[in-house]
Amino acid sequence: MLPSALFLGYPNADMTLSQPSISEKGQGWGLDEPDLAWFIEQWVPAPRDRAHPQNSPLHATADGLPPVVLITAEHDPLRDEGELLAEKLRRAGVPVQHHQECGLVHGFFGLTHISPAAARATDRAFERFGTLLR
Repeated sequence: MLPSALFLGYPNADMTLSQPSISEKGQGWGLDEPDLAWFIEQWVPAPRDRAHPQNSPLHATADGLPPVVLITAEHDPLRDEGELLAEKLRRAGVPVQHHQECGLVHGFFGLTHISPAAARATDRAFERFGTLLR
């Protein structure tokens, strides 16, 4: 049984860490490439398994998924894989609302108490998802 909708906030959709934003935004923006690589090694220790569809949604079929709200951040090393996932979902006929939040970093949902921009973006993201669920 599938959920009625999905909320994907700055998703790690490709465990191979091969998208350009990994290196472009992987230093100095809060989620550094070496830390991200360490997390991936903990989740999927064998490199050969990282592109498996079960581990990397970007490599899986998207057919039949429920509607999706997908949020990416401009200064996030995971930005490109989120954008590619949104496009993959669209091509599969999945209703997807993709929004890239300009000027923000990975994890901005947790920065609302110190960043008015993060607070506004978080409110927008959850309002979109709430609208989708209604």
